[in-house]
Amino acid sequence: MSEPTLEPHFSLADSTPRSSKTTLVIGGLRVYIYGLEGIKEAPWSESEIAVLYLAHGRTLTYLSVEGIAHEILHQYRSHSRQKKVNLIAVTLDMSNHGEREISVEANQGWNSGNEKHAQDMLSIVSASAHDFQLLIDYLPAYLPVHFSKFYNIIAGVSLGGHTAWRIAQSLGATKVHGIAPIVGSPNLTGLMVNRLGVDPAALNSVTQDLYSFAYKDLAAILNEEQKRRWPESLSNVIQAADRAIAEDFPRDIAILAQNGGLDPLVPNDFTARWMQHYEGRDKTDYFVQQNTGHTFTKEMVANIAGWLVGLFAG
Repeated sequence: MSEPTLEPHFSLADSTPRSSKTTLVIGGLRVYIYGLEGIKEAPWSESEIAVLYLAHGRTLTYLSVEGIAHEILHQYRSHSRQKKVNLIAVTLDMSNHGEREISVEANQGWNSGNEKHAQDMLSIVSASAHDFQLLIDYLPAYLPVHFSKFYNIIAGVSLGGHTAWRIAQSLGATKVHGIAPIVGSPNLTGLMVNRLGVDPAALNSVTQDLYSFAYKDLAAILNEEQKRRWPESLSNVIQAADRAIAEDFPRDIAILAQNGGLDPLVPNDFTARWMQHYEGRDKTDYFVQQNTGHTFTKEMVANIAGWLVGLFAG
């Protein structure tokens, strides 16, 4: 049987208008803002604004999501429905990425020889979440236009998608209006233990539920290498966050979760399990693109633009 033809990675068309790009330094972070100049000429009210924060994937830089910013801003602004708020997009190099990279090895996986892959990746998720939380607090003070209200939307790809889930859980609906994770996981315990090849059947469970087990029970089915790669101190931190996301996720935060049906790196199963648990939850949209691996596609980008129009249509 031949391999399926996978949907291609999103690529920004030459014909798509580019929004303005403004560079600021906030809290020691170099931040890139798209579409800021255009809002001064927009026909709608400038009293409120939506900010789309874009978090990129592991081993990449902010440039990997810059095209998403231009495309979404274009589709949002050119959509026929009237919007009640302006939209800008914001991104930066994630912790230990791009111009902030201080360790190449820390961005690599177990299969590339990095024995601290779990510690490195998950601490980068936490550090990046703190960075975006800082921007949510301080960006209003740096903008040249005063806005009475901010709607903060966190979108991210892969590493950035993991980060989006955690920002929302940490800050809640008072600061985060919505999240749009692409090939990201709400369950990092299951994701990392799955990569280690652990069989949860010995605990009469499934990988998606391993966050709920005490480490002593989990350790009973780990070999020595797996224990070294998934130590108790790390497991305790990540399991606590996973439990909060699984059991007490803020219900007023809008969600558009998108995954590839054939993603081998971040399997859709983890998001699917979360969606089953919150079946019937308001403000939740879920899209699984078949014949798609670990990537973001033009359909996924268009879905975010349309979702934003739906959130902010007048």
